[in-house]
Amino acid sequence: MPSFSSRSRRLRQSSKPNQTGFVNSVLSGHHATVNCLECNRLMAPRVVTYYGQPLRSICPFCGATFAKFPSGLQRLLQRFHTRKLSFTVFFRLLIIAIGFAVIGYLSSWEFLPRSLGRFAIFGTIVFAPLALAELIFQCVEIIAAKFSHQSNHYWAAIVLLAIFIANQVQEATAYLVMFFIVMLIRWLISGLAQFREASQETHFNN
Repeated sequence: MPSFSSRSRRLRQSSKPNQTGFVNSVLSGHHATVNCLECNRLMAPRVVTYYGQPLRSICPFCGATFAKFPSGLQRLLQRFHTRKLSFTVFFRLLIIAIGFAVIGYLSSWEFLPRSLGRFAIFGTIVFAPLALAELIFQCVEIIAAKFSHQSNHYWAAIVLLAIFIANQVQEATAYLVMFFIVMLIRWLISGLAQFREASQETHFNN
């Protein structure tokens, strides 16, 4: 006849898997507990703040950083500029540039007043580089997305290549500076348009 201690030991051993399964089932339904990437412990991340602003979350056991929170400026920039892979804006800018070029051509043949010709030349000079900048931007972003790469690395490589070319060919420095100025103007125009669209969608949803 088994003793009381052996029966109690068997009861404790048989109850352990049930308790573990119960704990796992409870924790699996909550997203506050995650596995630490450093110590692999199940933990609830602790948020580190600075003057009330959350900076990052850390593991309470090993202190490793689990996630970083963007600052207010970073959140504004993310809302201000989101990468949309589309050639729609390029085609619109190209049509506008071609329209100004046609007006300038007709003005040169005196089918239209010469005052319109000067205006057409100015419009072509403005919109043609913007269309080219939009084409370059979309091509770089699409290539990066196709190969599942970060486009920031591509842009960093372009900047380094431009610096190398400027050091080797002094005559190309002015053109490279103009290229980056046009890319900056394109970024500002696209960012303002996307920021306006996001604000309108937020206001409509509210």
